[in-house]
Amino acid sequence: MNILKLKEFNNEHIVYLYQPEGTGGYGEIAYVFADKEVKILKRAEESSSWYANHALKKIKECVKDNNLPIEIINAWY
Repeated sequence: MNILKLKEFNNEHIVYLYQPEGTGGYGEIAYVFADKEVKILKRAEESSSWYANHALKKIKECVKDNNLPIEIINAWY
């Protein structure tokens, strides 16, 4: 499970913080409009790429659906 929180939204990009299992430090993931790509800006402390990949997938889905909530609980199990 990840907790995703909207950090920044402007004409260039959207940035979400993600926190694996709701504990520890946050990582940052951005969707860049010009590239139409999601990028990891900072990996969350003590997390595997598995959590980051799930956050990437969820943010892509939200952008595609034009649904950008302030906070998301992203559970996949």
